[in-house]
Amino acid sequence: MESSRQDLDNIKLSQTGDLNAFGVLVRAHEGWLRAWLRSRLADWTAADDLAQDTFVTAFLKIRDFRGEGSFEAWLQRIAHNHIRNYRRKMREEYIGGDPELQVLLATDDPNETVHGNASLDALHECLTLVAKPEIKLLNDRYALGKTLREVAQETGAGYSALTMKFHRLRQSLADCIETKLNPKTP
Repeated sequence: MESSRQDLDNIKLSQTGDLNAFGVLVRAHEGWLRAWLRSRLADWTAADDLAQDTFVTAFLKIRDFRGEGSFEAWLQRIAHNHIRNYRRKMREEYIGGDPELQVLLATDDPNETVHGNASLDALHECLTLVAKPEIKLLNDRYALGKTLREVAQETGAGYSALTMKFHRLRQSLADCIETKLNPKTP
């Protein structure tokens, strides 16, 4: 899809800082962009917010638009990046705050047992197998409630690397718990 002549004129004017020209672009493209975002997100309010974020980003980066593809495709790539970031941010809420993990991490004695719940007992056993640096990460994230960004900043680790490390830690703990709860008999 090729950008219209009017779009190209307004893009050129926007690249010089013309807010009115950019406003014309927003009005011309906000309908389909909102619909595109709403078709990908259950929360329409979030989709509308992401549409606004997309246009703010587009305005800030309009000088980077070279016209090699359509303006619509360029906006869609920006919106796609905003959706990805939004989902990553929302996923962070679901990962954190596990009360059972917080209880185990908050105990002073790592050898203290938590009897009465097989899953908790298995988790406790599995946590004793985790190295101290990873225990500190888990404690910071789940017991102290720090965000991944805060942990990344404090440790000097990259955000993406840290998300992968937490993913692997959670997967390792889940596998360990599964093995302890359902041991395979020979």
